[in-house]
Amino acid sequence: MMANDKKKRSLIEAFAYFCLLSSFLFVLNKTYNGQASVVEKNDAKKTIRHRTLVNRESDELEFVNEEQYIEYLSKKLTPQHLNTYPTTSKSGEENRTALQHHQFLHLHHMKTGGTSMNGLLQCAISRSRKTEKKEQIAYMNVQECSEERYRNCRDGADPKCRERINESAILSYCAPLMDLEKFGWMKNNSIDEGKQEEEALEDFSLPNSNPHAVTVLRHPVNRIWSMFRFRTKSCYSCTPLIDVYKLIDANQTENMTHSTTCITQLLNHQTRNLVSSQHEFDTLPDHELIEDALYNIKNYFTMIGLTEEMNDTAKMVGKVFPWMAETIPGSNLTCAMPHRNASPQNNRCGPNNTHWELPPHPDNETLAAIIAHNQLDMILYEQAVQQFHYQKVALDLDQAITE
Repeated sequence: MMANDKKKRSLIEAFAYFCLLSSFLFVLNKTYNGQASVVEKNDAKKTIRHRTLVNRESDELEFVNEEQYIEYLSKKLTPQHLNTYPTTSKSGEENRTALQHHQFLHLHHMKTGGTSMNGLLQCAISRSRKTEKKEQIAYMNVQECSEERYRNCRDGADPKCRERINESAILSYCAPLMDLEKFGWMKNNSIDEGKQEEEALEDFSLPNSNPHAVTVLRHPVNRIWSMFRFRTKSCYSCTPLIDVYKLIDANQTENMTHSTTCITQLLNHQTRNLVSSQHEFDTLPDHELIEDALYNIKNYFTMIGLTEEMNDTAKMVGKVFPWMAETIPGSNLTCAMPHRNASPQNNRCGPNNTHWELPPHPDNETLAAIIAHNQLDMILYEQAVQQFHYQKVALDLDQAITE
């Protein structure tokens, strides 16, 4: 079969699968007695069909077909090296180099393989520090699951935390994109008023005005079931997930948990993290939320990965960011994608704090509840799969397409 025929068949199959998914979600919403948010069907179709190659007033790019879009991605995914500038160490040692601030951001959604990605990132940082350049690399990790610490940092009660984030070159960020502006990391927030943008782009002692960002997404059902297995007791007090959703629908979660993060993890969490609007998430209509999240996937992020495709995700990261490749010239240290943060062997939810053995997949009733409460994430994930496919083609990682 010719390559063009394979491409056409792939797109037809993807479109057919989306239509089937839309029909399933429509029927499920009518039958499931819950308070999950519902995407209006016309708006959802408009988002999927017309926002794939997104266009806003600030974007002049128009793509007639997928070949043009893949060509655009090929240019976007060219190798991105770290920018450095000469400096001296705190002890006065000369001939050192420091990394430009605001260069690389990893947006981490819990239970998507983000901890494994952070392991790869930290290995790459350690390796860079040991090279002949002896690079000074400012790295920061911030996560909303440490709720009080995160709020203090975000809202300014801990100014040193905000200062460390703003002065970091590499940031691992497990929190909503909408909060990122408060840490000074959103595009063009860091250029000094006395500098023209063109000059700032060439002066690596100034913060980068356009950070490179990566995120990894996972099928919502798999992610949420993994989250429930991971935090069965600490978040959900050993309550069956189907009953957790019933408590959420009845607004009666206070006896189970006082953590807002534990609850939002179960409700379109990946969409929530990817929305950059400064309006409250729950106040925006569904079609605006999914539109904003999809826009950011295709415009703010340099590339995205998939948990279900972690091997190819690691290869992709290594090609786009050579300093994160498994091996690099001048170093004997190998940085492979590790597997971290597995579910606990004893969740202490059984009799006498023994283990409550949970199946690897939810039962049908729980499955239906997860989907009903995560319709935006279902749409988001299907689009992420398509975007990941285009990235593989652009990077010549998809042999089935490129042969």
